[in-house]
Amino acid sequence: MSRTSGPPSPGAAAVDAPCPVCGTVVTGHGPDRRFNPDRRSDHSLTLVLISEMATEVQRFERKHTTTIIGRTEGDIRFPDDQFLSPVHSKLSWEEGRLEVRDLGSRNGTWVFLEAPYRLMEGDVILIGSQVLRFRRLGYPGPHTADADATKRMGSMVPSADIASLTQLRSDGSSRDVIQLSPGRDVHIGRERGDWIFPYDPSMSAQHAMVRSEDADFVLVDDHSRNGVAVAARGAMALQHGSRIMVGDKLLRVELPGGGWAAESGGPAGI
Repeated sequence: MSRTSGPPSPGAAAVDAPCPVCGTVVTGHGPDRRFNPDRRSDHSLTLVLISEMATEVQRFERKHTTTIIGRTEGDIRFPDDQFLSPVHSKLSWEEGRLEVRDLGSRNGTWVFLEAPYRLMEGDVILIGSQVLRFRRLGYPGPHTADADATKRMGSMVPSADIASLTQLRSDGSSRDVIQLSPGRDVHIGRERGDWIFPYDPSMSAQHAMVRSEDADFVLVDDHSRNGVAVAARGAMALQHGSRIMVGDKLLRVELPGGGWAAESGGPAGI
C-alpha cells in the first residue's frame, strides 16, 4: 500500500507490488500466494562444471549481469582447455531472461536441446562427437526433355530432396552427407538408424531423429545419454537446468528458486 493513499475500497482488486527492500514481487493473496524474484533486479546464477561421469566438479557463483568465459581472459577461465578460445562466450541478462552468445570462438558455444528444435539454414549440430551442418536445397525444378525423347535412368528416391545434413571434419571440410526429403524421418545413432556412426563411442545406439514436418525439419533428442546440441548463433535463451559446452567443458545453469522458463525461442523449444 502506498504511504500517500488511503485504505483500499471494499471489493477492490489487490495490486501486486515489489517489496521496497528486496524487490521481491508477491503474487496472489492468501495461503497460496507465491514469491517470484524480480527479473530486473536478480541477476544471480550458478554455473556448475560437470565431469564426463556426470558429477559436479566445481561451482561458479555469479551475481553480475554479464559473465565472460575464456581460456585466458574473462570472469571464468579454463587455462588448460586447448579447445577453448582466449575469449569464448558470454552469458548475460537481457530484459529479464538469461542469454548466451558465442564471441567468435573457433569451436563454437553449444547449447543442449531441452525440447524438439526446428532446424534453420546453416545450423550446426552436435550428435555424439559428430559435427553436422544443416543446409536447405530448395525444390528441384522440372527436368528438360531429352532431344530424342529417351527417358533417363536413375535411382529411385523417396521424394524430392530439399535439405541435407553434412558431416564436418575438424578442418571444416565435408565428409558424408545424408539427404532430407518431405515425409521422411531420419534416425541417427551408433548402432541403429538411417545414418550410423559405429566408430563414435560417445553416441548412443539410437541417439537422435530429424523429423519431417511439411517442408521443415525438427531435431529431436531420442533419449540419448549425452544429449544433442546446437551451436549458438546470435543470442540463445537459457533457463534453469540448461546445459552448454564451451571447449571441452560442460556447464549446467542453475537459477535461484529453480528459475523460470525462457521467454524467447531457441533450444528450449521449437
